[in-house]
Amino acid sequence: MQTPRRVIRNPLTCSIAFALALSANAVHAETLDSSASAAESTATGAASASANAAVTLDKMVVTGSRIARPELDSVMPITVVDFEEIKQTGRFTLYDALMLNPAIGPGLGEMNSMGQEYDKGVANIDLRSMGTNRSLVLVDGHRWVSGGARTAAVDLNTIPSALVERIETVTGGASAIYGADAVTGAVNVVMKKRMDGSSASITTGMAEEGDARQTQASFATGFDFLDDRAHLVFGANYVFTDDIPLLDRYNKRYVYQVNPANTGPEDGIPDNIIIDFHQFYRSPYPTWCVFEGKAPCGTNAINGDWYQLVDGQVRHIPRDSYTTISNNDTGTQDGGPDTAFGIYDYMLLRDKSEKASAYSNLEVQLSPELVWNTSVGFASSYVSGHSQWPGHRDDVRATNWWGIDPQTGTAHPGSIARLDDPFLPDHLREHMLAEGLTELPFSRHYSHLPMSREIHRRQALSFGTDLSGRLTDRIDWKGFLRWGQVEDDITTTNMVGRQEWLNARDVAVDANGNPVCASEAARAAGCVPTNVYSTEAPSQAWLDYVMPYQRDERTRNSLLNVGLGMNGALFDLPAGSVRFAAGTEWRRETLDTRDDADTAKLHNIVWSPGNDHGLHPDMSASRRVAEVYGEVVFPVLADLPGARRLDVEAAYRYSHYSDNPSTNTWKLGMIWSPFEDLSLRAVKGFSTRVPNFGELYSPVSMVTLGHIADPCQEGRVSQDKDRPANCAATVPGWTGPLPTPNQNAPRVFTGGNADLDPETSDSFSYGLVWQPGFVDGLDVTADYWEIEIDNVITSIAYGTIMNNCVNATGAPDMGYCQFVHRHQSDGPGHLAGEVDYIQAQYANLAGRKTRGIDFGVNYRFNLGPGSYRIGLNGTRNLERRVIAQRGSAGTDNVGQFQYPDFKATLLNRYDIGDFSFGVNTRFISKSLYAVNDQSLETREMPYVPAYWQHDLNIGWAPTSTYSVSLGVKNVTDSKVKHPVLSAFATTPHLTADSVNSNNGAAYMDGVGRYLYLTLKADF
Repeated sequence: MQTPRRVIRNPLTCSIAFALALSANAVHAETLDSSASAAESTATGAASASANAAVTLDKMVVTGSRIARPELDSVMPITVVDFEEIKQTGRFTLYDALMLNPAIGPGLGEMNSMGQEYDKGVANIDLRSMGTNRSLVLVDGHRWVSGGARTAAVDLNTIPSALVERIETVTGGASAIYGADAVTGAVNVVMKKRMDGSSASITTGMAEEGDARQTQASFATGFDFLDDRAHLVFGANYVFTDDIPLLDRYNKRYVYQVNPANTGPEDGIPDNIIIDFHQFYRSPYPTWCVFEGKAPCGTNAINGDWYQLVDGQVRHIPRDSYTTISNNDTGTQDGGPDTAFGIYDYMLLRDKSEKASAYSNLEVQLSPELVWNTSVGFASSYVSGHSQWPGHRDDVRATNWWGIDPQTGTAHPGSIARLDDPFLPDHLREHMLAEGLTELPFSRHYSHLPMSREIHRRQALSFGTDLSGRLTDRIDWKGFLRWGQVEDDITTTNMVGRQEWLNARDVAVDANGNPVCASEAARAAGCVPTNVYSTEAPSQAWLDYVMPYQRDERTRNSLLNVGLGMNGALFDLPAGSVRFAAGTEWRRETLDTRDDADTAKLHNIVWSPGNDHGLHPDMSASRRVAEVYGEVVFPVLADLPGARRLDVEAAYRYSHYSDNPSTNTWKLGMIWSPFEDLSLRAVKGFSTRVPNFGELYSPVSMVTLGHIADPCQEGRVSQDKDRPANCAATVPGWTGPLPTPNQNAPRVFTGGNADLDPETSDSFSYGLVWQPGFVDGLDVTADYWEIEIDNVITSIAYGTIMNNCVNATGAPDMGYCQFVHRHQSDGPGHLAGEVDYIQAQYANLAGRKTRGIDFGVNYRFNLGPGSYRIGLNGTRNLERRVIAQRGSAGTDNVGQFQYPDFKATLLNRYDIGDFSFGVNTRFISKSLYAVNDQSLETREMPYVPAYWQHDLNIGWAPTSTYSVSLGVKNVTDSKVKHPVLSAFATTPHLTADSVNSNNGAAYMDGVGRYLYLTLKADF
């Protein structure tokens, strides 16, 4: 009799009989011709023979299907990484491990989650770079609770990593197997269920510069009891990651700006040039422009003189030290002194974080036919970094963020130096008198004030219980209950009170000649006057009055998932047994977000653009889903000439939603082995994905922008041959290019859309698996894949919306233009045609299509007295098309740096005696900065050079108990290969589809050469 699978259940929930379902974790599901213990033995052996990281493990039973089989026998491409070996490369998190897979793009991670209004510090993966909402994450084959406030994506940091055994990635449509949100595939995190003895390790390291410290400590143990009928495993770990100030890596920021010397298309002059980015009006010192005795300069800034007040002295900025790029008091300069704004001096390249987790699993053999399994997990994370940009500041624009003065009905101005100001420095007074000025509006960034920090404290709880047994000698049954909850407590510190700021800035002189707040009521409330010229740290009394505020928010996600199912063999055919899996599942998902309950405080501390904090209206949403599924594999031919094996399989899933239409998903596949060494495989699938909570119900919020890169502005309209005509067709009152920079305050609306329709997707892949018998240890895989989504649900960055509207050939693309709203006529603070607002909410666009080729080569062989392993995984992107309007060709982004033509990972490992040596290489092909530019003349340095990164690790195990390893990540200190991508200032108000897409450190290493040491003991 075959040994039944081991499954878990907690004694407290034994009575919940309906909480039983088919295990999707193929690690515990045995093949029909081998026992569970044999499968475990195979898995253990394969893990020890794996390459150093993302190398496909041969003969391992994995999750490509609910019918367990070795991964090279699956119709869908599957890759596997051994997490313990990944840690030897200095990567301690699931996110870092998965980033070695060329098929996975950065979703949100520690190098690019800054600037998020809800999800700073989360770790989401993006299979096929088609959106994190289309990548399903499982733990032991079961759904995991979402970790985002406005997304269905799982935060990998909420999965206890202390006992992760391996990570399986199905890079193909898996919707019929696991649910419609597995459009681009699924990642299955497999936890250790058995362990004899204990293991402890500690790793610490830092960058060559002496910063970027990271420390990891872990402990795990396991043992049998109850006469070996029960087994318990427990593990815990802790990871500390230090922050990296942006200035520690980059003392300049380079950006693209319109080239003032450009004369038009095909003139041999780049339309956009890379500049040493400065914006004098955001300098940390009072800065102003004077033209012919008038300040501010307005459109005469290009001919005016710029000054700064540095340490009480007025300094003139030499005209030959900079070039004016955009002409205005709030314009942009190329170059200038270090005292003039060039980079965000308080921003972080990487946030500080702490992660801790614990996990325990109990397995009990209740009888020879019945196994009970239960698991409990806890994970917490703490992340602290800068809150939204651009910090506390003022500028000279009439439209400011200090609101409307109720006494005058006009906007409160920015800071103004006046001759009667008691804080006015003597040298500035002399300057004003020399220029004939009684008032001098100036701009500055108050970087000497305490940084406003956004702090997230997340806690994740998980519980699972299973009961499994044997229905007949050929069919197993299993049931499960899974519950999870993620709570995020968010605190934003050092927030300025708008009214307090205005009160403290309004300075008068008391009877003794001392500066005081002008308002008697404000003085009674503790008002301390502001010296707007000072760069010294303010007093505690000033901070207690002006910046006493913090904002407290909370988000909570929960998931309850139960089910019952069976798998096994139905009957025999001449070619083998017909295998099946079938079952039913039910789940309830909830999302609850709460902003600070003090609404009066919120309206005093939240404004735009200023610190760009947005209001976060409360949201509560829930969903119930009932599903039935079935999967079957028919062996058609076996052991015949030209048909060693031919299997055909099919899968179907029906899903009934409480808040959306019911959906159907299906899959058809086949695998044919004409002879022993070669298998050909193909699979086609269809799915319907309903919008998630964030896409449907996120409250619509609005932010006001200072400047906007309007493609119809002067200097930009000539950068595409279609823009002039399309701008003329869409811009009201068009008489020519709009001025740059704009002086109005355009708005951007983001949020959900309750009128969204479900999206449908078709996926298809075919490929081969070659394991030549004449080369022992070699396997080669190659697969073509294609995913096409219709009625795609997406939210596109407002800049992309504007550009795609007027870049279309023949006529404006109304699929995008419908979201851009412009002023119809001149009015206060704006010109006719300037952008009034842009709708960047979620919407249904016509479609999205992506296709490419994956390949893998794994080879294991003896070399001299040792053994050598090499693994190569690569992805060739062929198409990345987004179509906004039906009938249009859309835009194909393949070849842009986010979607390079080719990505690959090469992993090498050599074991000899007590030593091991590993070399890992990542490669990203040369790409374009913006593939849809009109021509290579559109921008200076249009290409992003190819990127290579090499990691080295050496291990020594002098005894069976103790081992030590030393490693260097990024041995050659490879940098982000494009100046504009290197010191990218994180942009707020991004969507799930445009998360910091210009942050080069999300794609290439931003830390630099990094050294680490690991000590490990197994006992």
